[in-house]
Amino acid sequence: MISKFRLSMAPREASRYEVILIALVLFSLPLFEAPKNIASFAFLLLFVWNSFRMGNLGRGTPFDIPVVGLVAVLWIAPIFSEFSDLITPLSSAPRWTLLGLFVLTVGRLDFTSGQIKFLAAAIVLGGAYAVIESLWVWHQKENWDLIENMHPEFRSVGHVNHSAMYAIVPLSIGLGAAFSRNAVLRLLGLFGVATSLLFLLYARSIVGIVSVTSLILSGCLIFGVSRLSIKNTLAIVLIGLAVLFGAISTPMAKDTREELFARVTGDDIFASRDRIFNSAMAVWDRHPIVGSGWFSFGLATSEEAVRSALDGRDEQYDSSDYLHVPHGHNLWITMLIERGIFGVVAVTFLLFLYVKTFAHLAVSRAQDPECQWVAVSALLVAVGFIAAGLGNTTMMNEHGQAGMTFISIAYGYLRGAGVVGTLK
Repeated sequence: MISKFRLSMAPREASRYEVILIALVLFSLPLFEAPKNIASFAFLLLFVWNSFRMGNLGRGTPFDIPVVGLVAVLWIAPIFSEFSDLITPLSSAPRWTLLGLFVLTVGRLDFTSGQIKFLAAAIVLGGAYAVIESLWVWHQKENWDLIENMHPEFRSVGHVNHSAMYAIVPLSIGLGAAFSRNAVLRLLGLFGVATSLLFLLYARSIVGIVSVTSLILSGCLIFGVSRLSIKNTLAIVLIGLAVLFGAISTPMAKDTREELFARVTGDDIFASRDRIFNSAMAVWDRHPIVGSGWFSFGLATSEEAVRSALDGRDEQYDSSDYLHVPHGHNLWITMLIERGIFGVVAVTFLLFLYVKTFAHLAVSRAQDPECQWVAVSALLVAVGFIAAGLGNTTMMNEHGQAGMTFISIAYGYLRGAGVVGTLK
């Protein structure tokens, strides 16, 4: 009787309803909090039901272990934190746990060519809708003198930098679609690139500008290496830079251009991120291994906490050297405080696996175009995580779920096509 309920780990293609629920999540992520959560839970329940009905859990990905680690540490850290009375596992861990479980279960499914195009379209169209809505609302507030924020931002995501980080996901897919031979997909990709760039030009987000520059240069390099001679690769990169410079020079990018100029020529080129770093370095050794729990960065690096740490080392507190904010404005600094050295190692290893898995597929001259566009898109999402992570906290919330989910879908498609290996 026990063997009857034993689940195998064999190839398992995503069902129609699983794909629909994933698409609802991906479309809703930058727009609606409730539909995203409902569809996420519904997908997890359907996955479990189908797993027991078919006796098949699907196949794993190389990314599973670090993702599981990043989820597990969220439940462990608050137990040993000095802020355990304010940040408990139940108050902090469930949100990213849902994100992690969704990414893990999606990664166990194989996807067809039609399914991954449908899911890519959900990300691009949801992102485009968010861009259009955010710019419209922002423009209306400007006309009515009711501006509460000088930057446009996505409804569900909030904050211009986090919205900009979300925009790099559809931008990555749009750039990757240029490698496909499917005309509809390439047209959809062009739409994703255009709408994402439109938001980034208005957003006055330096993190966004750095990220999009990294993505465009990476896309040009991949195209040059995989399709052209080394000699012509430089020309493609220069063309990419010219396009980016032309976009920044347009009237719509006036505010962003002024922000960039002020940052480069001013005294605060890092926008006080060096002071945030100092605050984190002053206290990180209080919870060095697993951190102090998600959402604890503001508490752990508060002025009171920093002063206390410095007093213990007989050092003076100088307000010009420290800044106290809710999160680290850097992926690794935030991880160090909230998930400790364990979290830093886990997220770095995860990003390494992303790049290692897709880089050789992206630049291969022998690669089938329908597999190459998927690999390029996934690789560019990872590049966006890294580039934006230098200036803000990536791989969290909506942009983290969108990007990590697409990478899982990409692996599931390439695994089903026999291009990448499998883990049981």
